[in-house]
Amino acid sequence: MDVNFVGNIIDKKQEKDDNFLVFSFFELRVTYNLTEDEISKFLELSKNRLENTNYKVYFTGDDYSYLGSTRKVQDNELMVAIKE
Repeated sequence: MDVNFVGNIIDKKQEKDDNFLVFSFFELRVTYNLTEDEISKFLELSKNRLENTNYKVYFTGDDYSYLGSTRKVQDNELMVAIKE
């Protein structure tokens, strides 16, 4: 896994909804067949890229506000990114 792999996944998500991105455990572990170590690296690289492009990043268990309501990153969601 490299920066291009991470970028491609983020780009696909942004094509669907540029303001609200969700990365689930199922998606990374099953769809992309990443190991636990690869998931950790993916989340680290994604966080850096997204924060550098004006996203606020939240991880499992974090509370966040979106569209006027307070929500929590669910157990099956590894990361949520919201465009600022």
